[in-house]
Amino acid sequence: MKLSHEERKERKREYNKRYRQNRTEEQKEKRKEYLKRRLQNMTEEQKEELKENNKRRYQNMTEEQKEEIKEYNKRRYQNMTEEQREEIKEYNKRRYQNMTEEQKEKRKEKTKEYNKRRYQNMTEEQKEKRKEKRKEKKKEYDKRRYQNMTEEQKNKTITPH
Repeated sequence: MKLSHEERKERKREYNKRYRQNRTEEQKEKRKEYLKRRLQNMTEEQKEELKENNKRRYQNMTEEQKEEIKEYNKRRYQNMTEEQREEIKEYNKRRYQNMTEEQKEKRKEKTKEYNKRRYQNMTEEQKEKRKEKRKEKKKEYDKRRYQNMTEEQKNKTITPH
């Protein structure tokens, strides 16, 4: 019995999934260290190539696969300890600080574009909810800001609503 290309892919996927689930913590740690070293030893060109490959791979995924990834990441983040979340925050902070001005600008542009597309794809109801949330956040911010002001500063400004 000869399997089709899709069936072979599916079998391999299942096999890999079982393999990953059955590894010990030590094996997982070893793999993590290996990947870390590998990434550190890559040239900028290789890193760029890797990024492009990942981008292409993601673009070629079905909506269902993309959704699975989102769900997986959501669960993973929820299952993290506070300590792990803190580590991620610290890592991102350092990463951002080590960026060149050019990289920071590029990142800002990408974020702007992403947010623009995201906003355009929202329904009117979602846009309205977003507006309300922003108003609430602004109100809270102003309240905290007012509380942190000195008496002198408070006298100079108009009291918040």
